[in-house]
Amino acid sequence: MATRRITLYIAKCDLCGRRADDDEYAMYGDTPEEAVQQMTGNTADDGGGWTIDPVGRLVCNLVKDAAHEDVHAAAGKRMSACAMSVGFASN
Repeated sequence: MATRRITLYIAKCDLCGRRADDDEYAMYGDTPEEAVQQMTGNTADDGGGWTIDPVGRLVCNLVKDAAHEDVHAAAGKRMSACAMSVGFASN
C-alpha cells in the first residue's frame, strides 16, 4: 500500500481543551496559523466562530459556560442557545 507522511494542524481550545476534530467534522490547516484561521471565521457556516482573546488564547464555541461566553462577549460576539454557533451581537 502506498503511503506518505503529512503533517496537519488542528485548533485546540485553550479554555477547555476541545479540538476542532472532536465532533463529526475536522477543520485543519497546513500551518498552525491556518488551523486557527479556519476556526476564527465570523459564522458557523464557514466553520468559524472561535475567538482569540486579548491575551492570545483560542476559545472554542463548542462549550457554553460563563468562561467561554465572557470571551466571545468581549469580542462583540454572542453564543446561540445550542453553543455551536457564535455570531456578532447586534447593536
